[in-house]
Amino acid sequence: MKTLNQLIGGYTCLLRQGELQAAYKGILEFIGRLRSDFMKMYPDSDIGGVYPGYMDMSYFSFSTKLLKDKGLKIAIVYLHEKGCFEVWLSARNRETKRRYESGIKHMVSVNPDLFHDETNPDAIIEYTLEPEPDFENQALLIHTIEHGVDQFITSVACLL
Repeated sequence: MKTLNQLIGGYTCLLRQGELQAAYKGILEFIGRLRSDFMKMYPDSDIGGVYPGYMDMSYFSFSTKLLKDKGLKIAIVYLHEKGCFEVWLSARNRETKRRYESGIKHMVSVNPDLFHDETNPDAIIEYTLEPEPDFENQALLIHTIEHGVDQFITSVACLL
């Protein structure tokens, strides 16, 4: 196992190449643009700010009135290591999460596109929006994500 100094040395070398910063900035700018589109699509929803993360995940959340009344929210997440976009149903707190987990888990058995990663304490249920995003065609990527989120919300709303 490498020491912290060795890890930071490797990190510094990657930063000197300049590509890491450019890629990270591009991801965050895209998520900001996506968030702006969601603000227009869901004007009556509560939309949170962009959480840049620690190069593990970056996301923003939003709640429709129905979800907010139930202590739930949607997170649109970019997972840096996987290089993909997912949408998560999350709860305001752990108690609310436990209340919905058993009913929602039934959705996983019925819909193979939905899943729950047991190592993810932040989500009740997840759905991969785009496994290999094409950041060169951002209009199409935004459309794909918006369409997937709409389908996800419709599926979840049926169970609430």
